[in-house]
Amino acid sequence: MKTVGQFLHSARLKKELSVEELSRATKIDTKYIEALEADRFDLLPSETFTKGFIRNLSLRLGSDPNELIAVFRRDYRQPETKTSSIKTHKKTAIKLPLLLSSKLFPITLGVSVFVIYLVFQFRVILTPPPLEITRPSKDSVLVSPIDIAGITSSDSLVTVNDDNVIKPDQEGNFQIFLNLPVGETTITIKTTNRFSRSTTKTLPLTVISK
Repeated sequence: MKTVGQFLHSARLKKELSVEELSRATKIDTKYIEALEADRFDLLPSETFTKGFIRNLSLRLGSDPNELIAVFRRDYRQPETKTSSIKTHKKTAIKLPLLLSSKLFPITLGVSVFVIYLVFQFRVILTPPPLEITRPSKDSVLVSPIDIAGITSSDSLVTVNDDNVIKPDQEGNFQIFLNLPVGETTITIKTTNRFSRSTTKTLPLTVISK
């Protein structure tokens, strides 16, 4: 089945006209005549202008313009269908990763949250509880009973000199009054959390009287 380009090329040769001569006779640029004869519709202007070119060329070459325009319509629609098919395929190819990404996002988010939770739990398990002695300060000279206070984690138990156990309040504050003999002494304060992790501090003091 011959194309419009083949029809025009055969008709031009039959009239023994060159592309330049046909261009001068029809006022159509040589590049458009060559594009038509090569069926390179992508090098031509809009469909309406191209039909006008074919009509003028057909009349100059003694061919039926309606017949050649019908052939052109048949050939010109074909690339559009292919292009549309390619575009549809590209759109599908683009949408597919997006669809997969949208489905995987909740799973990825859930896994990330779970991993963060595990890391936080391991950190809690492995990290000893904090311990800050607010009073008395080291090397203080005091009168018994000694007011001992500090801050730790709320889930810990505080032991003073191994035999005095204190439960901190909800903010981690603890306090105890301890009777100590006169003289130099060292208080040992230990806090232990529910994971058996502990922190110990010693507090050297001097008791001058009771």
